[in-house]
Amino acid sequence: MGQVLSQSEHRRQQIIDAATIIFLSKGFEQTTTRDIAKSVDISQPALYHHFGDKQTLFVEVITHVGGLVHNDMQQILTATYVEPIDQLVDLTQVIISRHPKDVFRLIHDSFESLSGNHKSQLGMIFGHDYVAPIAQFFETIPLRNHISAQEASSFYITSLSPLFGDFHALGENLTSRQRIQQLVDLILYGVEKK
Repeated sequence: MGQVLSQSEHRRQQIIDAATIIFLSKGFEQTTTRDIAKSVDISQPALYHHFGDKQTLFVEVITHVGGLVHNDMQQILTATYVEPIDQLVDLTQVIISRHPKDVFRLIHDSFESLSGNHKSQLGMIFGHDYVAPIAQFFETIPLRNHISAQEASSFYITSLSPLFGDFHALGENLTSRQRIQQLVDLILYGVEKK
């Protein structure tokens, strides 16, 4: 039988859920605690009772979403694929499905406003929940001699921006999966005819 949340825990989860939607769609700077409090029909002081400040709430949101991303990626990494590229496409689909905007930009852009401690926390979350699983994939395929799996993963994640929105979108009339496949192909094999 599932655990019953106390009223305080329930409210805290409501705040996290609302903040997740708002932070992920608007970013750190464009989100106000007023927006979040209003969306769950509480006062700002009540929000601050659960989370001391906007930075703490943002880190809590990224911790929550990062954990979901990490768990989903671990399931994919334990699955068997005939073509490794299909595994990378599925790993990428996890990021895209959890983030309406570029995850790298979301975290990177928040750094200017965050305290050193919060920056450190976000860096650890990003490294553990996003970079490490993709690096784990890159450890399974041959890379050029001077490229580490960690470097390949970091480069790959920073290269995903065309998948978030239409400004730099690849291809026309492609499904999300087809856009990911096209980007993966370009990243792994380049544009030069061999």
